[in-house]
Order: sequence, then structure tokens, then C-alpha cells
Amino acid sequence: MVEEKLCPLFRRPEGLGMGKGIGYCDIDSSSTICEGDVLFCERPDALKKYLQTKLEEIEKEEK
Repeated sequence: MVEEKLCPLFRRPEGLGMGKGIGYCDIDSSSTICEGDVLFCERPDALKKYLQTKLEEIEKEEK
């Protein structure tokens, strides 16, 4: 069984009744509908680049 890994950019819509688990991805200004599972990301390259940039920012702050 594959473990679901929740994406940190996943955002559930508050006012939409789109069904369980459906929301938006904040990586592209909420234009992508998302389920929040990183294994099924429609834009894995953009997600990887975004997370790498955030990690580099955190590492700079710690120095």
C-alpha cells in the first residue's frame, strides 16, 4: 500500500463543495485543481524547484 504524502502547497477551498480532498495548488496562483497528494502532482518539476528554493532560504537563515 502506498502512503499518501500531503503537499505543503495544497489548499482546501472554504466555500466550494467540490468533493472530498479536492482543492487548489498555491504554486501557480491557484489555477491548478489538486488532491494534495505529492505522488499525483501535475507539476512535479515546479514543486521540486519551489521546495528546493524554500530549503535554501531556510538554510541561509540558519547561518
